[in-house]
Amino acid sequence: MRIGNISLVKKMNKQLVLKLIRDQHPISRADIAKTTGLNKATVSALVDELIAEHFVHESGIGESTGGRRPLMLRFNADAGSLVGVELGVNYLYAVLTNLNADILWEQRRSFRPSEGQEAIIGEMMELIEAAIRRAPATPYGVMGIGIGVPGVVHTESGTVIFAPNLRWDDVALAAVLRQRWPERPVIVENEAKLAALGEKWFGAGNEFAHFVYISAGIGIGAGVVLHHQLYRGVSGLAGEIGHHTIDVNGIRCSCGNIGCWEMYASEKYIERRLAEEGRSEWLDDRFSIAAMALAAESDEQLARILEETGRYLGVGLLQVIYAYNPEAVIIGGPLAQAGEYVIGPARQEVRKRILVKKESEPSIIASKLKEKSCAIGAAASVLEAVVLPPEFAAV
Repeated sequence: MRIGNISLVKKMNKQLVLKLIRDQHPISRADIAKTTGLNKATVSALVDELIAEHFVHESGIGESTGGRRPLMLRFNADAGSLVGVELGVNYLYAVLTNLNADILWEQRRSFRPSEGQEAIIGEMMELIEAAIRRAPATPYGVMGIGIGVPGVVHTESGTVIFAPNLRWDDVALAAVLRQRWPERPVIVENEAKLAALGEKWFGAGNEFAHFVYISAGIGIGAGVVLHHQLYRGVSGLAGEIGHHTIDVNGIRCSCGNIGCWEMYASEKYIERRLAEEGRSEWLDDRFSIAAMALAAESDEQLARILEETGRYLGVGLLQVIYAYNPEAVIIGGPLAQAGEYVIGPARQEVRKRILVKKESEPSIIASKLKEKSCAIGAAASVLEAVVLPPEFAAV
């Protein structure tokens, strides 16, 4: 075997061992060898390297199965810190986490899209700087910065190609941030894709190999996970499902097309229906889906509007299910705050219309990470890039 191949195999085995320790700690060297099929000497050498690199530590004595009691191993979540930022349509939300996505610091700021790209990016940089300043002393410090954006992103360059709700075109966001922090990896990706990544690592998607995360708020986007890995498509367009047409004679969308799904299964639809029903008291800065759902318990009109939104959500979900045939669909974003007022009707609509009952019907569930999905997923994108590459996620 060539030296290059030997080096690659060793790297792969090392990542395999690290992923197993992270997922199943505390675990012994013997159990790692048994699970992976690697011989005990190889496991021992790899574990020693991981301990020297501060990603693993020994944590006491385990139970004996006949021989000496084994030393147990744990993943060291405090080896470094991660910064994750969600750029919403009218807000920024940043987190500083350890390698297990435990939030060490967080902050949210509101803005108006009319403030323009330069001002919004400036505010983002202030938040990132604030997160870095609060990072604890660790062996690796802040290991990278992940950013989630509501639009189409060229992943390799980190350029925001098109973000209609922000009115951004061809914004070289990663290049700007890398100029400010050249020593740290910077990852820019679509917000729904990163939310899916967050749910895969730390939330409701953890138990599924194939699932679709739906981000439903002012717009609709999706993150698709197939075989435990985030699916981007050829040019990063996979998941831009909010702009598939469900009414050819419908309302014009901010993208320029007519009858897009996100005009019917989003906050836009709810606000439009509230205006039609004369419920202007819900159309000020205090408007929130969570408050509306609470009021819907005793207000049939509000309950009906949420139910309509849920039904439209279900109609669109059918196309997603037919395209990807997932084990689960995870509903996140502000619409998920309505709980069963929206998710229940969506589930019923899918059940009523799906071609093959039961066998092909996925679980339709709420996000576990809720409003933190994207920011935590942004942090997880750094974890994948620097510590645990996605090809080892299926271990």
